[in-house]
Amino acid sequence: MEQPTENAIGRFPAMRSSQFRWLFANGFFSTGSRWALVLARGWLVHDLSGGSTAAVGWVTFASFIPFVVVGPIAGAMADRVQRRRVLIAGGMFGVVGATVLAVATALELAQVWHVGVLAFATGSAQAITVPTRQALVATSVPRSHLTNAVALSGLSQHGSRLAGPLFGAAFLSTLGVSAVFAVAAVLLAFALLCAFRVGSEVNEASRITTETASIKDQGQHGVVAAAVSTLTADLRAALRYIAADRRLLTVIGMVGAHCSLTMAFDSMLPALSDKVGGSEGLYGSILIALGGGALVGTLGVSQIRRESTRALSFVASAIASGLSIVLLGIATSRNLLLPAAVLAGISQASYMALSATLVQGVVADKFRGRVMSLYIMIAAGHMAILNLGFGQFAEIVDVRVLLVVPGLSWMALFLVFAVLLPEARSVSFKGRFTHDEQLADEVS
Repeated sequence: MEQPTENAIGRFPAMRSSQFRWLFANGFFSTGSRWALVLARGWLVHDLSGGSTAAVGWVTFASFIPFVVVGPIAGAMADRVQRRRVLIAGGMFGVVGATVLAVATALELAQVWHVGVLAFATGSAQAITVPTRQALVATSVPRSHLTNAVALSGLSQHGSRLAGPLFGAAFLSTLGVSAVFAVAAVLLAFALLCAFRVGSEVNEASRITTETASIKDQGQHGVVAAAVSTLTADLRAALRYIAADRRLLTVIGMVGAHCSLTMAFDSMLPALSDKVGGSEGLYGSILIALGGGALVGTLGVSQIRRESTRALSFVASAIASGLSIVLLGIATSRNLLLPAAVLAGISQASYMALSATLVQGVVADKFRGRVMSLYIMIAAGHMAILNLGFGQFAEIVDVRVLLVVPGLSWMALFLVFAVLLPEARSVSFKGRFTHDEQLADEVS
């Protein structure tokens, strides 16, 4: 691989690390596949079910719920076994799931429940790879480059969020939905190749041997029970660690509320597209606008150097997240709908990138995999449940109401958080937490 130019290194110092560059590429292809799958699954289920938002909600729920069921287990594994191996295993699983989905639709065998089962399978692959990749990112660069690395990771993901639907929409309108699933499988294969190029973590591997020796010594009998007991203990330790640090507790709690009220609208997008008088073309354009906005937002966060800028960006992105959902809800033409989607992409991606940076900046490395998996579990879990709920309610309540009310609710709730919670207030006004020292390094 060619070395980055000096200009790029100055603006993106994290790119000095070859390991980070492979992780960046892995995230780009993996997330591009995810958004191509979102595009194709949403329209396929909308078509197969005769326009049922409830069916789309169930399938969307199936794709997100693995972050609650599988994600914490993957996070614990990432703190115990070599993270590169976990990343590769998740990538392999994803390729298989997307390939099966492509074949099933090409042969016209797919039914709604088939799509739901395979959505759970590909979602499980994502639940394994996302927290593992984030844990690897934080240890692939010096601490001084952490903000840049986290933002660039978001940039790779949101850049692919644009590219995935962009190519997916072209294939959807010309070659059909099975071609989009095939593209998703190819993207996941590229992501897997990048995972193989990530360097081994020698220091971590030596730590793993000591920690897992007690399980191996028990022999074949009782190994499963011992592994379950160890996993449970690891997750409890991570929960105690988060509970002991109000910085982590505050940021993760606010992310849960943000994802619930401003980012759980995937199941409603096909119906919203219909209301505005569009088809699969407009639906794809909405996803492309969201991805393009997200790319701009994360690129901006990657260039933040001053705490005052971070504070302003944190508040602006939070308020704009709610406002953009309100605008989506009241849009009656694509001339307002698409700019609102761009604003939603910019603000939501910026808020999530800033939040992830805050968490990564204070968490101890030995808890990093578990904390990031729990962070993602809270975000994706709320999105899964709310997508399901909104999909059901959209059968009896106007989809516009289900966008406007949550958007307004989030803006009001964020202002309450920023006033009443000390850590939220400090980040909103100063761009940093009330203090910098780690509060709970030794909690276990």
